[in-house]
Amino acid sequence: MLQKPVRNLIIGQISFFVFIGVCTAIIPKFLFESNEGGISNFGVHNSTIVPFSLAFLLSIIFTVMAAEKIKGHTKRLIQIRLVLYILASLTLLVLVSTYPYKINSTFKNLHILTGAIIFVFEMAVSFWLALVIYKNKLNSPILLIQLLGFLAAFFTLIGVLHLLFVSQIVTGLAFGALLIRSVNYSYNHIDNKHN
Repeated sequence: MLQKPVRNLIIGQISFFVFIGVCTAIIPKFLFESNEGGISNFGVHNSTIVPFSLAFLLSIIFTVMAAEKIKGHTKRLIQIRLVLYILASLTLLVLVSTYPYKINSTFKNLHILTGAIIFVFEMAVSFWLALVIYKNKLNSPILLIQLLGFLAAFFTLIGVLHLLFVSQIVTGLAFGALLIRSVNYSYNHIDNKHN
């Protein structure tokens, strides 16, 4: 049976991808253009700003709720709780930096920086989750998929590729899977027994 922290993470992830899916249905060109844009483009169009905002806000809310539900005091659970709070904070920064990012280069650079920070944070956390927290055969291919998405985003940033939207979706799905699996394992199978 799934514990509340895991359920909250699942709801947050599903909410995010459902509302980004709604945005994609409304404006599919970011996915299907040869020079595709990123998810943040949905945050500056009147037709998609509401589902875009809901995607991020619900993800943030449910991530914080998951962190609040982790009551254990073991080192691992404290670390996971901190990771969830940092993730929610970075997601909020990305959301807030999205709205003005087309105004001028300063806002654009700030948004790119916040996006890069959360990408690097999620990649680092994924290595920690897959190689330290929950060593499992399925986690290695998930980590590899996220790494490929991360590299696609990096090569998009430096102008070699144009796969920002796809890389964001791929890394987000892989990160979410690793996070949910690791929190479920830590909360249910190891640390919660000692609380």
